This record gives sequence, C-alpha cells and structure tokens, in this order.
Amino acid sequence: MMTCVWCGRAVTPSVTLATLWHWQPLVAPEVCAACRARLRPLHAPQCPRCARQQTTAQVCHDCARWGDAWVNHAIFPYDATLKAYMQQYKFQGDYRLRVVMQPYLRQALAQETYDLLVPIPVTAGTWLTRGFNQVTGWLTDQPFQQVLTVDDAHKPRPQSSKTRQERLRTPQPFQLTPNATKILPNQHVLLLDDVYTTGRTLRHAAAQIYLGGAKAVTSLTLAR
Repeated sequence: MMTCVWCGRAVTPSVTLATLWHWQPLVAPEVCAACRARLRPLHAPQCPRCARQQTTAQVCHDCARWGDAWVNHAIFPYDATLKAYMQQYKFQGDYRLRVVMQPYLRQALAQETYDLLVPIPVTAGTWLTRGFNQVTGWLTDQPFQQVLTVDDAHKPRPQSSKTRQERLRTPQPFQLTPNATKILPNQHVLLLDDVYTTGRTLRHAAAQIYLGGAKAVTSLTLAR
C-alpha cells in the first residue's frame, strides 16, 4: 500500500482504460487528493511588483517603499498550509516533500521568460545539518546555474527567525562564484527562492548578479 508523502494517508492508484489495455503497472500518486486540495494558488488582484494577494492591483505599500521596478512572481500565498509544509520540508528536513511542489514549479517556470535560472543558495552549515537545498529540491529537469555562494558567517540566523526590520538591515550575504562573470553577461536571470517576505534576500542576490554583467534580474518564489 502506498501512502501520501505529506499526510500519510493511503493513496489508491487510478485505473484507466489505457492502463488496462496496455497492461501498464498501476502507479499511485505520491500526494493524495486531500493534500493537493489544501494548496490554494494565488489569484488576482495582486501587487504587480511582488505578487502579494490583495484587494487591488496597485503597487503595495512595501513595494512602494522600495522605490524600484522589481518583479517577483509567486505561486501560493504564505498561509497556514504553506507554513506547515515549509516547517516539515525545510526545517524538519523531510526531503520526500519536494515532490509535492515539483509539478507547480514546473508549470510556473514554463510561463517565465529568462535565459538563466539561479536558485538562492544555502550555506555550508545548512548542507551539513539539513542535507539539501530546499529550492533545488523542487526542480526536476530544469537546468540551472549556481553563480552565487553564501557564507555561514554572513548568514548567522535563519531569515524566518528575524523581524521585518532585522531582515531589511541584513548585510549582503552573497558572493559570485569564480565562473559567474563568464556566465552572466547580457543574460536575463530568474532567481528562484522559497518565500518572498520583504524582498531583501532577492535584492541582495540581484545586486551581485548585476555586478556579474546580467542585463535583467527577476524572481519566482513558491510563496508570497
């Protein structure tokens, strides 16, 4: 019996005429219908800069304070469901849960226009404790470039534990990799991250990527 990777309920494979006709083995989905139903994608109206779901399509107060033309797209609101998912996947290190979001990321990336996909990196300390980058775990066959590094000394506390003001005051944590200046010139880079909160992390990453010669930087996040 197969069970849902998220909630542990039994998952029953669907039987189709094609399956029976071709004698194909029954393959159960890894995520049950109830868990998929918990995920409610963002809908209009949204802030055109950060994808915050709101009552109007105007630039939100936070983006107006940034005073730039940053564009971020997001898939889900960072609600109780997404917080529970991120707690189990990212903070408790349940790597199986990457499959929950892979179809949504694949669909969202297919709708983006970019030359290079650059995931936000994790520190060496995170690799030792968690064992994976939660962002690249959502990718399947999408090529990406690692042109940024982040040092543990520059990112001593998780962003999730900081207040908004502490996040905004975070010093530049990223550096370019040695080969970045060969890859980035004149490229439209799409940054990929888990949650857009204040936008500070993405703007820090973009600043370094622009130094490497990129012509444009936008971002896609799982949640806003």
